[in-house]
Amino acid sequence: MVAHADRHPSLKQAASGGLIIGGGWPAACHEDMRLSRAERDGIEGNLWVARHVLPAVRGLHIVRCWAGMNVNINGAPIIGEVPGHPGFYNAVTSNGYTLAPVTARLVTDLIVHGRTDRDITPFRIDRFP
Repeated sequence: MVAHADRHPSLKQAASGGLIIGGGWPAACHEDMRLSRAERDGIEGNLWVARHVLPAVRGLHIVRCWAGMNVNINGAPIIGEVPGHPGFYNAVTSNGYTLAPVTARLVTDLIVHGRTDRDITPFRIDRFP
């Protein structure tokens, strides 16, 4: 993964060889349709920074884009079973794509084995009063 200390985007290479360019530009939320969509300003901003951080991407074509809505909690994810609701698990992070693999592994371990090898106490939902 390539990240820039002074800009929002991150660049990752997929197993297929394609580049995944993510960024800190917010998506537009359509409340009626309950979905988010990428904004042109955000796409252009990501591409501008990507070209300056990694000039080799100049001239490449966009294949697709997507939009997600980050949940900004308190800087830490919410992971684990919800107290009082057996079988209901949280896997919430404001770092979506970056933390998805480790979050998925932890929640999978909880569901399959009833425990993880890591202490998830700081990430449980009951940390909030």
